Amino acid sequence: MGKAAQHPSQQFHYIKNRIQMLNQVVSSMDAEDVDIKDFNRVLEMIEQLQVKMSRFKKDWEQES
Repeated sequence: MGKAAQHPSQQFHYIKNRIQMLNQVVSSMDAEDVDIKDFNRVLEMIEQLQVKMSRFKKDWEQES
């Protein structure tokens, strides 16, 4: 998947890219055709993003 982002600017860039990817996924969905699998996929992406942001937050707090 690539090397881990360790510097705050790299971490923020990673988060920014993940949010853009999430936006693309959601934007490509037709609201009339969304089913529970689609909903769960988006939810899983959001949860994974939240986990990553929590890890990065801990890194940032340790650097302070």
